[in-house]
Amino acid sequence: MFTYKDRAGQRVDLFWEKDQSGMVPTHAIVAAFDGRMWLMTIHPNRGLEWPGGKAEPGETIEQAAIREVYEETGVTAGNLTFVADYVVHAEPPFCKRVFAADIMSADDHFPLLETEGAAYLAEADWEKSAAKLSRHMSDEGMDRIRKKVLSDERRRND
Repeated sequence: MFTYKDRAGQRVDLFWEKDQSGMVPTHAIVAAFDGRMWLMTIHPNRGLEWPGGKAEPGETIEQAAIREVYEETGVTAGNLTFVADYVVHAEPPFCKRVFAADIMSADDHFPLLETEGAAYLAEADWEKSAAKLSRHMSDEGMDRIRKKVLSDERRRND
């Protein structure tokens, strides 16, 4: 487990093993990386961030992850793999499940609902793009998640 304070000053616990947080995840975050580029969504107020959101009633967290990626980017994600459980100690506390995913296809004509669509951010440009990232994406926990996804991707491709 890794504990830190996010940019809002809330305690966050990252659990690197599934279901170790003691909480049922109610939100999903998807870090889709194709070996060179990250799939991001453009939030009109917050900036670039990984797609994700809250599960709807009767929906599994995996179904929520796939739905949220499509709703926010027009991309169909697949081959979800667990990365971490991300517990935010807000009032009330909640758990986000972080997944890595493959980009299966993209729909350029999907209806924009809550975001301005998809953007792709090269890993090589991540540090240079910090000003464009949402505050959620630029904290220590998200940096560790990003590095874990990169490490897992390298191992998978070796």
